[in-house]
Amino acid sequence: MIPDDERADDAEGARGRRAYLGALGAAAASVAGCLGSGNDDPRDRGSDAPANGTDGGDETDDDEIDVDGLDDRHGIAFDRVLNAVDDLGLDPAGETAANEDLETALSTSGTLVTFPEGTYRFEDTVGLESERIGVLGLGGVAFVPDFGFSDLLFDGQGVTLDNVLVENVDIDIRAPATTTGIRLNCRNRFHVENVEYVGRGTNGSPGGTTSAFLLAIRAEDGRGVLRNVVAKKGSRIDGYEGGNGRIGVWVGWTNKGTVRIEGCDFREFGNNGVYGSRTPGQVEIVDSYFLNNNVCGPRIGGAGSYVENCTVEIDLDRYTGGAVDTTTEFNTRAIVVEQGIQRAGSPPIEAGAEIRGCTLRALSSPRSQSVVEQSPVARSLTVRDTEIRCDIDGTSAVRRGPVGSLPYRPDRRRPPLPHWTRLENVSVGGSAAGGVAVDLRLAPESRVTDCEITCRGADRDGVLLDLSPRSEVTGSSIRTDGHPIVVDADATATGDSLLCLGLETVLERFDEDGDAGGLTADPSLLRTLVRSDGRVCFGLGSAAFGDSSDPDSLRFGIDALDDGVPVGRFLNRS
Repeated sequence: MIPDDERADDAEGARGRRAYLGALGAAAASVAGCLGSGNDDPRDRGSDAPANGTDGGDETDDDEIDVDGLDDRHGIAFDRVLNAVDDLGLDPAGETAANEDLETALSTSGTLVTFPEGTYRFEDTVGLESERIGVLGLGGVAFVPDFGFSDLLFDGQGVTLDNVLVENVDIDIRAPATTTGIRLNCRNRFHVENVEYVGRGTNGSPGGTTSAFLLAIRAEDGRGVLRNVVAKKGSRIDGYEGGNGRIGVWVGWTNKGTVRIEGCDFREFGNNGVYGSRTPGQVEIVDSYFLNNNVCGPRIGGAGSYVENCTVEIDLDRYTGGAVDTTTEFNTRAIVVEQGIQRAGSPPIEAGAEIRGCTLRALSSPRSQSVVEQSPVARSLTVRDTEIRCDIDGTSAVRRGPVGSLPYRPDRRRPPLPHWTRLENVSVGGSAAGGVAVDLRLAPESRVTDCEITCRGADRDGVLLDLSPRSEVTGSSIRTDGHPIVVDADATATGDSLLCLGLETVLERFDEDGDAGGLTADPSLLRTLVRSDGRVCFGLGSAAFGDSSDPDSLRFGIDALDDGVPVGRFLNRS
């Protein structure tokens, strides 16, 4: 039986989806504008409250669809338009299965099948092999797989498949032991819009639980769009299944073009909301909302891929799926950037992933490695114009995992350069204690520019630069209970610049204990290499070669910048 609370929560279905997505835009400004104020606690909102914006694209309400003008929709030209009931004889009451007759109709290229309001039953997968084909709901339309269904609802991956439309339908998986998904692997184009999964997909098979969408564009100049798609109860947040758990959207190795995901809402998936990091193509994720997805919400790779104007939240106090097993395979991060493990001999994915204009909140979770995770197998990452709040103790707001700690591909341990992380106009706040807010390891030439980092939690450091020479902190303020900046340096790298600081940089330590000294005083831990253009750059001074507990490693904290002179202390010297 479907629990009463789940049945009531899902009852809006098709009629509620359009109104919900249309309301997202009005909420975006409120959410983004209140991150640092402490006045807008998302836990005060209901689990279905809108939390980010969409412009709605060229969405058309069902009642306004011109059935006489459907020969070209979203740039896909159709030769014939068939009514599912009047022309194909499909049963809108859901007594007779629709899949066989629908598959036959869509085997002819240039066919669009429109569905009047109703419930349409599916007992098997509809295979798609033609071009310029589609399904379009004209009212409250639900596709309902049979009890126990665990395969794909639509499976399109043949060499002739291209220009596919799926629009204005609900996929109802509320029956026990029932789940499904859609695979579209097209040459040049697909367009999926106004689709909602109603219910929770938890029915696995020996190969894992079917993902909601598996998408690819094979042509480098092709483009597929997933717009206004909703899955509020994706699977179970603890359903990683050794990497075979249900994913919201998988974009994998066969994608060479661009997959754009816009105005979507993915929640409570056990294995990534969007898994788009292991593709030589591009993944654009814009104007979307993610809540309580295991591994992460959106996950991207390299150049041309970005997350823009999205809200991503981690708050297990709002999880709707019951008790959670967090003992294994559990790690709730907001966004992950990575590119591996790649195939042996494959050309590297180009560097250049970006996160911009986003609101990221990590409020409650028993395990969260970081809010933004730049994996050891990632190349470069830019985060700009983004607000990050972290209330989970020991969790970094931004983390660059140490390059080489995971293999980039079987024949190459480390990804090609660059490995830097660059934050531009990023605000980091929250109540988290311990650890470090911005944790950058083996990330040379990183930059923190025009950022505001405020960490009032006990013993929390601001920015860690671990073996990350030639890095810069400029135009920023870093205020912490711990050390505003911590540097781990290679004591043998005598000629390298460790760090450049803008002279206007504000460093403040709330819990100053009074024993900090000038790091450039005689004998000097740091020596000034360059002082010009409003910044000062430092290398290792003579004191760096003293009685360090580890002669090859030097760790020091910078607690203030006094007229261009760094004030701080050794952290690994007795």
